[in-house]
Amino acid sequence: MRVLVIGGSGHVGSLVLPALAERHEVRVLDPRPPAGDHDHVVGTATDPVALERAMRGVDVVLHAALAPRGDGGPACVAREFDVNVTSVHLALLAAHQAGIGHAVHISSLSVYQEVTDRGLDESVPADATDLYGLTKRLAEQVCEAAVAQWGMSVTVLRLAWPTPDEQWPAWALPGREPVVHRAADGTPIPGVAAGDLSRAVLAALEHRHGFDVLHITGDTSGRHWNPAKARDHLGWQALRR
Repeated sequence: MRVLVIGGSGHVGSLVLPALAERHEVRVLDPRPPAGDHDHVVGTATDPVALERAMRGVDVVLHAALAPRGDGGPACVAREFDVNVTSVHLALLAAHQAGIGHAVHISSLSVYQEVTDRGLDESVPADATDLYGLTKRLAEQVCEAAVAQWGMSVTVLRLAWPTPDEQWPAWALPGREPVVHRAADGTPIPGVAAGDLSRAVLAALEHRHGFDVLHITGDTSGRHWNPAKARDHLGWQALRR
């Protein structure tokens, strides 16, 4: 397939591009060049002209664009809503207009409050009220609306701390010290390793089931997040131990 990765030069995009390129033709829409030799359309995720150009000849869209965290001031709020919410609508609209019937959206378990302190599965309503969690919640509603309005299928992957394989089980972002997250009782909760994440994304690109939300985590204990739906719908489970 020909896959457009929106935000392919960012953290999640960079983690999954190598595996995607082994299986599919990859195009990246991003202001920055991606790592590796990939077809690159220079542009932002909120630019309708760049989106229309990037969609040409594409079979499926992976939306992985994410606004950088800021100080919470007005400019930061506007940027997070633009990239985390508006760009999702613009991307799905451009995909629909280009005749592309399927998309995968990268979301986060941050759509929940107190994400490490309670058992969660996909049936629990998202309830985050902080800026990041709220924008990710709204983006999922945009995906659901696209399915209802345009008859697309959109698979939403809620990630928990995606991290390079070599840094697992810690969560490592570029330029920051790796962090090991822990539950309230001190139990470490691993991030989702790049290899496991890539397998989930590859499966989601093939998964055409209306609007479907799946938790993708590196925690195999089942104490925090129930992995059953991802296993049943995608045939996926975290293998990193």
